[in-house]
Amino acid sequence: MSQKKVYIEASKHPYPLMKKVQAKYYILLILVCSYIPVIAQQKSTVIPPLSAKQQDSTYLVHPLKDAEIKFKRGFSKFVNQQFSNHSNTVLYVLGGLSLSKQNIDLGGYQSNFNYEMTDFKNGGYQAGYFAGFRIDGTYKNKHQYALGLSINSLSFGTSYKKLNSMPPFLGSFSSFKADEQFYTLSLTAYYKKLIQFGDTAKRRFYFVIGPRIDTRLSAQSEDNQINKNYKILFLSADTGIEFDNNAYYTLFLHYKRGLSSFTKSPIQTNLDGFELGVMVKASDLF
Repeated sequence: MSQKKVYIEASKHPYPLMKKVQAKYYILLILVCSYIPVIAQQKSTVIPPLSAKQQDSTYLVHPLKDAEIKFKRGFSKFVNQQFSNHSNTVLYVLGGLSLSKQNIDLGGYQSNFNYEMTDFKNGGYQAGYFAGFRIDGTYKNKHQYALGLSINSLSFGTSYKKLNSMPPFLGSFSSFKADEQFYTLSLTAYYKKLIQFGDTAKRRFYFVIGPRIDTRLSAQSEDNQINKNYKILFLSADTGIEFDNNAYYTLFLHYKRGLSSFTKSPIQTNLDGFELGVMVKASDLF
């Protein structure tokens, strides 16, 4: 009975032990098989050698390239710093009526043309119009400014300082006849100053002043094209009063005065005029 019992007990243990050993081998085999593709892929990935140009770019000093990179970084930093100083930026759409006049001093100008001016009476302001955009903002939370861009249809009243005459044969005449209408593109920069008047929480009055550059878009008349009497650019000073009605709209009245002649020497043509207009936020329209 004891030998039979020993045989039975011995026969119960070897088979489970073998199953445990086989399970370990299976796990080891699975891990090895899973790493084979990774090892094969690493062996198949071959890093190509660097070319001579790439080696030069990596190891040699490039003064021009380094200076270019330094400039780009410095410029980007400068731009970011400048824009970080601007706040309360608002885009406006504007338009209105303009009244313009040109005062002309012939300065002894002579040409092959003579124009009868005896009955010429056009010394007042003539009406035109303008439309454009303007950006208003604050610099360093202290200085308010505005930048405007507009297209203008200018009609000029004309006042000649001195006309030629040959009495009793000829009355007043001139060798230069001013063009009375132009289209221009203007760029204006303003400094804005709040006027402490009334309840500034609801409505504000501003005084603005700044330079204005106009570019002539229209061609000259045929007579003036011969001698090319008109310039492409002219400079003006622009100043005025603006009324901001609780940010719903802004009414403005500006006076512009020419600082440079609109015509070439010896003819001196100074422009002056008024602009009466309105502007609203672009976000309220679009």
